[in-house]
Amino acid sequence: MADTNSQIDRHRDSLGHLDRAAIRSILPYGDEFLFVDKVTKLTAEEVHASYTVPNASPFIVAHFRGLPLMPGALMGEGMAQAGTLIVRYNLEDHQNMDILAFQIESARFLGPAQPGDRLDYVVRLLRLRRQLARLEGEVQNRGRRIMSARVELAITERSRLLEDLRPGPAP
Repeated sequence: MADTNSQIDRHRDSLGHLDRAAIRSILPYGDEFLFVDKVTKLTAEEVHASYTVPNASPFIVAHFRGLPLMPGALMGEGMAQAGTLIVRYNLEDHQNMDILAFQIESARFLGPAQPGDRLDYVVRLLRLRRQLARLEGEVQNRGRRIMSARVELAITERSRLLEDLRPGPAP
């Protein structure tokens, strides 16, 4: 594992944090699907990040009409996005790689999150191999754990992924 990744470190502010613009330049997600607003700690082994649930968004409006809640699957997505930052931090050529969900296990949803709540992610890297990363983490709301999971992320070269996605010859 790398101790530091200067390509990512150059995006840190004077406190060593990453803001949403910096995160957006590292992770390949548009604003509508980026569930990390700020990173306060990023090392080769751990990340502490946060996301504030918006007051109005399509997923809040459409999920449990009349009872605005952050979907649990999207809390897990945010935790995995935070974890992806650790994986990218450990890859020398991270901008040419894609990190994809491979397996989610032991996911537990223990409480809700509503618009205006700040979700705090704490994710630890358990193992990193050439094509696979294993992480565990949790999501907290007001200091209370509301979700936990272990995830495995597949690591692949972007050019290889694009090649795999090309349609093959018709049967």
